[in-house]
Amino acid sequence: MRKILCLSLLSVVFSVLVSNPLVFLNDPRTTFCFDFQVDRFRFSLFLPLVRSIAPIDWFLPKENAVILKGLIKVESDFFVHALSEKGAMGLTQLMPSTAKELGVLNPFNVFQSVDGANRYLKDLQKRFNSVNLALAAYYEGPTRVARQGPSVEGLKYAQKVLNSARDFENRTAFFKDAVYFEPYFELGKHFSGGVNFYLSLLGVAYLTGGLNVSDRVSQHVFVYPNITDSVSLILGERDLNLVGGFFFRKMPDFGIQLLVGKNELDVNALARVWRFYITAGFSQQRLRVGFIFK
Repeated sequence: MRKILCLSLLSVVFSVLVSNPLVFLNDPRTTFCFDFQVDRFRFSLFLPLVRSIAPIDWFLPKENAVILKGLIKVESDFFVHALSEKGAMGLTQLMPSTAKELGVLNPFNVFQSVDGANRYLKDLQKRFNSVNLALAAYYEGPTRVARQGPSVEGLKYAQKVLNSARDFENRTAFFKDAVYFEPYFELGKHFSGGVNFYLSLLGVAYLTGGLNVSDRVSQHVFVYPNITDSVSLILGERDLNLVGGFFFRKMPDFGIQLLVGKNELDVNALARVWRFYITAGFSQQRLRVGFIFK
């Protein structure tokens, strides 16, 4: 009884995701996770694979295509879920305030990121009547360039983008993103194991699924259409029963997920504490807490 009360308290403290690498897609590293449940122990590995998705030229507008390719190389090295320490997001590393001004709801969305950066760059070129000044303003802000002129770092950035643009003008470059595979096993009254996968579809949506083998075989497939960089809906099925919900995250620090379906209610949360994550949650079957080490 005391054990159950302690686990319940922890679930409340951590705002009630079982370990979910969608929160740290920006940092694809092998990690391992321990989950402690009322009647069982679970160990899993998160194994990332950074893969090439599609040629970047397919998504670039005709105007500014060469410059945008150079800019994306410099900003994110073509990684869809790039995230800087200052909070710049996506292929074109849009800051939250800039994304808001441009009407970009999800900077991790390939289409929105490229379109937003292209419109922003066109406005800067029109304002400063110079590619170099426009790129410097993209780097350090148009107000700074308008008032004081470009800094040495701003001009170096502009030249770096132009050099990359020339290097990749006649070369095929590919977007990159991470896929996570999660093999796991559970020890309790019965031994069980399985594997899950997590991947991004150009940042437009996430796709997850898995197979579990214990006294029976179960499976699930969920699609997460991304409304913003922080909010996703969840639509899918578990053992052919419809499941829905939502997923909120502040990458890479926090995530909370709710799943509702036939005979199913599952609430999970994950929060980063220093160099590891604490997970907590509950369902109709059990309470759980866990740790993810990166």
